[in-house]
Amino acid sequence: MAGYGSIRRTRVGPRRLKLPSFVVDNFTVQEPENTRSVSSGGNLRVLGLLAGVGEEVVAEPENLEGALGRMVAGLRAALRLRALSLSASVGERREASATSGIAGGEPVEFPILRGKTRVGALRAYADALDEGQREVLRTAAGVAALALDAAHAREAAAQKTAQLSVVQVASEALGIIKEEGDLYPTVLVLTLELLDASGGAILLGDGGVTSLGFEGSEGMLEALREVRFLGPSPWMGRIGGHHLLGVGLGNSEGAVFLTRPTRPYTEAEGVSLKLVARQIARARERSRLYASLERTSTEAISALAAALESRDDTTGEHIKRTQVLAGEAAEELGLDPEGVRVVKYAAMLHDIGKIGIPDSILNKTGGLTPEEWRAMRRHPETGAHIVGRIAGFEDVVEAVLAHHERHDGRGYPAGLAGEEVPVAARLISVIDAYDAMTNDRPYRKALTHELALAELEHGSGTQFDPAAVEALKAVLQRRRK
Repeated sequence: MAGYGSIRRTRVGPRRLKLPSFVVDNFTVQEPENTRSVSSGGNLRVLGLLAGVGEEVVAEPENLEGALGRMVAGLRAALRLRALSLSASVGERREASATSGIAGGEPVEFPILRGKTRVGALRAYADALDEGQREVLRTAAGVAALALDAAHAREAAAQKTAQLSVVQVASEALGIIKEEGDLYPTVLVLTLELLDASGGAILLGDGGVTSLGFEGSEGMLEALREVRFLGPSPWMGRIGGHHLLGVGLGNSEGAVFLTRPTRPYTEAEGVSLKLVARQIARARERSRLYASLERTSTEAISALAAALESRDDTTGEHIKRTQVLAGEAAEELGLDPEGVRVVKYAAMLHDIGKIGIPDSILNKTGGLTPEEWRAMRRHPETGAHIVGRIAGFEDVVEAVLAHHERHDGRGYPAGLAGEEVPVAARLISVIDAYDAMTNDRPYRKALTHELALAELEHGSGTQFDPAAVEALKAVLQRRRK
């Protein structure tokens, strides 16, 4: 499962039957008192092999079914039985069985015990069994019990590890997702792989559906909407020949379902899916809280932008234009959704520090004095200080502070160069310059689009990041088409 971690196999060490024994062909075999009456040297060799098979299963429980089948076939031949069968419960919803020969008549049963609990039986079909044969079959039932114990222990360990893996991977993945709509596909991709499902669906209480592997199965999705959960317990069932497992998301918020065509789901897998559902609930709560904070922050930003616009119409319109361009250029540059978000907010707020500049400087039609330039050059730091008070805007703060830095390191306030300048600030620097050049300012008339682009290309690699220039050019070219 590349990319999602792996389930570690826990090896269960071999256990040996503590019985009087002798050695035949390097296999240790119990010697019951009356075995001589039913076993020739050849038969003893088979019994030695069977004991070896028992130990093989203890060491490698995944070989359980094949080893039990060999044991049953070998015993039937060695004891000259008409038929011999074995059936037993390995664990939750898993059975093991093997049969050799044609069963007929009433069998003699030899219980397979796990502790004091009967989990299955070895059934011998013969006209009669002497005590030697019975003793061998009782020993075989004990070997089968050891094999079942080992397989059950391995299965339980694997299920526990799988549960921990599901929870850990889901927690790590969901912990970094902020948009509620992104939660559900991520959950399904991880859970389908970790719990060996062929399909999955999250049905939300508001009617929304996110599904994978259910293409062409709308009828099954509709049937799943009718499933009712009794308390917090997982639901298991079959629809259209598929095995299904479902867990409610709580508070009538919906449910998550998994499906596969073979093998019923186990209680342990139900526990794992229940843990995933809890992670979904927590992640969804975080995303909704984040969305609420985002709305509050946006309202605060809008209020700040409105305050600035009330003092300077030019700056207010400039903010609106650069925000739209910035989002498109960020996508063109290949930034992820969070990066695009930072660029758009930084574009909206990059000049907010001008709110601290006197009107006499901000709206001056002539050239600025050195003192006035010093005051104007303080606006990135003033803006960063203001934006820094908004929770969750740390990356935006960096972009606001650095939007007048240059690619060659000759900008302000810190003299950053190249990739030291945050990518959002590099984009805003280019977009800010283009918008300023192509719109009237109190001190000059607008340049044409072509002249503005020529200026950007002239400054590419010195004042501007070349990649940011190319991204803006691509956006503007699409717009002009």
